[in-house]
Amino acid sequence: MVVTPFTIAVMDVYEVRYRNLRSLIAQMEREAGRSGARAGGLVMLAERLGKQPAQVNHFASEKRVKNIGPKIAREIDAAFGHPEGWLDQPHWPADEDATQPDPSTRSQQVPRFETDGSYVRFPLLEGFAGMGKGDYVTDYPEVVESLRVSREWVERKLPGVPPEAIRVITGRGDSMRGQYNDGDLIFIDTRIRTFDQDSAYCFRWEGRVLVKRLQFVGRGMLRILSKNPDYPSIDAPIDEIEIGGRALAAWTLREF
Repeated sequence: MVVTPFTIAVMDVYEVRYRNLRSLIAQMEREAGRSGARAGGLVMLAERLGKQPAQVNHFASEKRVKNIGPKIAREIDAAFGHPEGWLDQPHWPADEDATQPDPSTRSQQVPRFETDGSYVRFPLLEGFAGMGKGDYVTDYPEVVESLRVSREWVERKLPGVPPEAIRVITGRGDSMRGQYNDGDLIFIDTRIRTFDQDSAYCFRWEGRVLVKRLQFVGRGMLRILSKNPDYPSIDAPIDEIEIGGRALAAWTLREF
């Protein structure tokens, strides 16, 4: 058996979000029971999120009919005082695993979260990264939901960056052609949340998530630069650009 530098994990981020949310609901119900409150967990969740109970039932009940997308996931993070992205990582108590259905009835539920010590898992940086004119952030399907790579490969290819700070995102469009291409998996260092040097960043601007170069041009302005000369540069106030991380490298699939 040949061990390759990286393998795509079958982690289901929607299942992780759902199980975390169900654990939060159970916690609210326990706390409410101790205080003598009678409201059900879903009702309390709806109140906390500022939504109608019927809306919450769609994604939080035991018979849910829709997945928890990134927008709602971030609302849940904020409503419970957790950092952004908290809902996307397993946090439920270990004893809850024993109450889950047999793994054979749910596709690879247990193995999904197992990561060998010689491998590092890079989760998805939620959202759609447009590299053309830009696209509004949606539940657009990503190429992968997470990526597992060998620790040795990480140390060689991404030296000096803690693995837990790295996320992957799919780039779209042709404005960065030659540096990043449409469909590439881009590795993002999420420690970098402010502009600190001229470089390529993943950032949100005017409701869009982009992966482009940013250059400081003075007077509180940044220049948004594309690699493709067909796309003109754009100047924008630095306080209008929300940086999600620095783009480190890209994984490209080249056709023969």
